Parts: sequence; structure tokens; C-alpha cells
Amino acid sequence: MSSDGNINIARSAANVLAWLGGITRFALLSVVRAIRRPFGFYDILYQLVALGVKSLGLASVMAVFVGLVFTWQFGEAMMGFGAKNAIGYIAGYSLVSEMVPTVLALTVGARMATGMAAELGAMKVSEQIDAIAVLGADPIKKLVVPRIVAAALSLPLCVVWGDLLSLASGAIVASSVFDVPIDYFYNTFVDGIAPFDYVFGLIKALVYGILVGLIGSYQGFSTGHGTEAVGISTTNTVVATSAMILVTDFLLTTIFLPI
Repeated sequence: MSSDGNINIARSAANVLAWLGGITRFALLSVVRAIRRPFGFYDILYQLVALGVKSLGLASVMAVFVGLVFTWQFGEAMMGFGAKNAIGYIAGYSLVSEMVPTVLALTVGARMATGMAAELGAMKVSEQIDAIAVLGADPIKKLVVPRIVAAALSLPLCVVWGDLLSLASGAIVASSVFDVPIDYFYNTFVDGIAPFDYVFGLIKALVYGILVGLIGSYQGFSTGHGTEAVGISTTNTVVATSAMILVTDFLLTTIFLPI
């Protein structure tokens, strides 16, 4: 490898480490500010509507098609073993504990994070964040904490709704394509999921939601000068959010589901 290649790798690694250090400091600062009064319940409710309620449409579409696609794929695989009646067991466990939380985090979560980055980035460029600080308010407390809390609450609720929709769409595929009765699919779907699988899916969604709120806010506050910087910050938010969700998914799986 050429020296230029080594320099580029070293520079990229340094940028990643600097970003991780910056967002860790930002997270600690947000925790410290979050426990101070006032708690800003109105701001949190406003962000719940902006992030959660307005994301239900996308969450519904993604959950329906995740249920359709993966139930169909699992059904084809089980047909090869002559065990199509077990499709509910496999689909239930995979959708609830892995596919629905992760896919919704990568789509709905990315939408939330980019919206935060764009909004806060525009405020940073127009110096509105500085104006809030000049007026005596805490920008972290006022702008960041409500978004992190709202994202942490919104994504698990979207996942619960997504689980129901994926069950319904999976039952339609099982019945119409593989001749598995809907009631039988429902019973095997539910029987194939342990209570911990539900909890595990919600834990993932909660962690993803915190990451989404944290990354979106950090990227917005880190936006440079000029309108072009807002676009760059938004693009970087998509990359950072997707990468962190996948890495966190692997870490949570290794922690909670040991061999």
C-alpha cells in the first residue's frame, strides 16, 4: 500500500476517533443537563408529535413489507424441508427480536435523525442557537434533551405498532401463498416468541432511539458555517446513524444472546 493510502487511512481513523470523542462528551453533557429543572415536558411532548406521530406512516409501510418479505422467504425455506407449518415460529422470533426493530431504526430512525440535524443545523447557521444562549437559556437543555427523550420513546412505540403490522401481513402471506391457516399462523407466531424476545426487541428500539436523538442533535450542533454545511451535516447524519445502529445491533446481540 502506498504512503498516500496509509495517510488516508490514518486520517480517516483519526476523524472517527475525534467524532466518537465529541459525541461521547456531548452525551455526557446532555445527561447532566437533563437532570436539572425545569424538565421541559411541553418540549418533549412537542417532539413526540414531530418525531413519533409523524413517523407512523413510514413505520407502517416498512413494517408491512418487512412482514410480507420475510414471511415469504421463511416460507420458501421451510417448504424445502417440508415444514411449512412451522413458518410462524421462525417468522415470529426473527421479526419481533431482530428485523422490525432494526429495519425501523434504519429507516424511521434515520428520518428522525436527519430531521434533527437539518433543523438544528439551520439554527446553528442562522445563529439562533447562540441567541438562545445569549438570552440566558441552555441550548442543550432546550433543544437537545427533548429530542433525545422523544426519540427514545417514539421508536419503541413504532416498533410495537410495527410488530402488530408485520404479524398481520405475515399471516396474509402464510395463508394465501403457503396455505397455512391464519389462526394457526397466529398461534405459532405467538408460541414461538418468549417474553424476553419482546423485551429484547424493545430494548434494542430504546437504545436505537437514544442513538438517533443523540447523533441527530450532535450533527446539528456541529454544523459548520454556510448553507452548504447543513447539507453536509445531514448526509453525515445518515451515514453515522446507520453505522452506529448496525454496530449496536451486533453488540446487543452478543450481550443478550450468548452462545
